[in-house]
Amino acid sequence: MKKRLPYLAAISAIAVLAASCASTRSLTRVAGEECSIENEGARKFLEEVDYSDDPDYTVSLAEKYWKEDLASDEPLPVTVSWTGGAATRILMSTSSRFEDAFEVPCTTASSAEIFNLIPGVKYYYKVLDGDKVLKTAYVVPVGPLRMIAGVSDNVRDLGGWKVPGGHVAYGRIYRGAQLSPRMKDSARDIFSRELGISVDLDLRGIKKSESWVRPVIDGAVYLKFPVEKNLGRGTGNTQELYQQAIRSIIGWLGEGRNVYFHCAGGADRTGSLAFLIEALLGVSESDLSKDYELTTFAGQNKRLRNFRATEQETHILYELVSYLRQFGDPATTSINELAFKWATTRHSENVDPLTAEEIDMLRKYMVVKD
Repeated sequence: MKKRLPYLAAISAIAVLAASCASTRSLTRVAGEECSIENEGARKFLEEVDYSDDPDYTVSLAEKYWKEDLASDEPLPVTVSWTGGAATRILMSTSSRFEDAFEVPCTTASSAEIFNLIPGVKYYYKVLDGDKVLKTAYVVPVGPLRMIAGVSDNVRDLGGWKVPGGHVAYGRIYRGAQLSPRMKDSARDIFSRELGISVDLDLRGIKKSESWVRPVIDGAVYLKFPVEKNLGRGTGNTQELYQQAIRSIIGWLGEGRNVYFHCAGGADRTGSLAFLIEALLGVSESDLSKDYELTTFAGQNKRLRNFRATEQETHILYELVSYLRQFGDPATTSINELAFKWATTRHSENVDPLTAEEIDMLRKYMVVKD
C-alpha cells in the first residue's frame, strides 16, 4: 500500500530548469536536478504579471496568458527515466536513507510520471527491478504554484505565496471544486493518503440546487458552511459564516489536520475564502488577484479581476475588495489590514469575531520563515 506523503513546509522559487528537464521533462544520469511542475502559461502569468499599479481593478491579464499558451490548471509531472531493465517498483522518499518511502507507479517500462510533489523539497528515488537497483537519484520540483492533479477540478495548494519574511506553507490547506460521489478510488487515495487531507469544508448549501450536498470521503470530517456568493454580494449571515469557516480551519490546523475547502466550481465562494485567509497571512494585493484569477486556467469558470457587478455577473473580485475597503482608508490601509479589521469586527450578536490571537495562530501554522 502506498504510504502517505509526509508534510514538509518548503521554500520554493520560480527557478531556471536544468537543460534536460526543459527539453524532455525527464531526469538524466546525474545525482539530481530540478524540474518545473508548472505549465508554461501559469508560470509566465505568475512570473510576469504585477497588478500593484492598478488599485482600481481595471486591468486583467489572466485570459491573455491562458489563451496564448493554451494553459490549463493541470500541473506538469516530474518524469524520471532509466535504462537497463523494466522496473518492478519505484521507491521515493524525502530521506536519502529512504525512511518513510512510498511507491510510485511506472508509466512505461522505462519511465514514470509523478504528480503532486511539494515544490522545493528534495525527493530521492530508487528504481528497482526485483532486488536490482537500476537507478538512484533525486529530483527537486520547483514552482512555486502547486496545482493538484487527479482529485477534482481547479484544485491547488494554498502554499507558496510570498508573505513578509517568508511564504505560505505547503500541504496544509487546499482549495478546489466540489468532490464527486463517483470519485475513482485513485482520486480518494490522492485526497486522503498522498495529500493527507482529513477535513472537508463545504461552502455549498445555500441554493436549492445544492440541497443534495453530502460528505464524499469516508473517514474525513465533513463540515458545511453554506455561504452566499462572495463577501461583497452575500446577504444574511454571510460575513459570520466566513468568520466561522476561518475559525474552524485554524482549529483543525492546530490539531495537525490538513483541510480542503470548496464550493461548486472552486471559484466564487472558494475564491472569497482563499482571499480572506491569504490576506490575513500577509499575501500582497497583486498576488491575491492572481490567485483569484488562476481559476480562469481551469477553463470552465472565467474569473477576471476587472469584472464589475451586474445582475448576471456576480462572480467578481472587485465587489469583495470594495466591501473590505469600507473598513479603512484604502489609500493608507493595506488589504491585509483591511482583512484583519473585517475579521475582528462583530457582524452579529450571534457570532463572536475572530480575535487577534486566533489570527496569530493562523500565521503560526501557515507561515514559513525564509
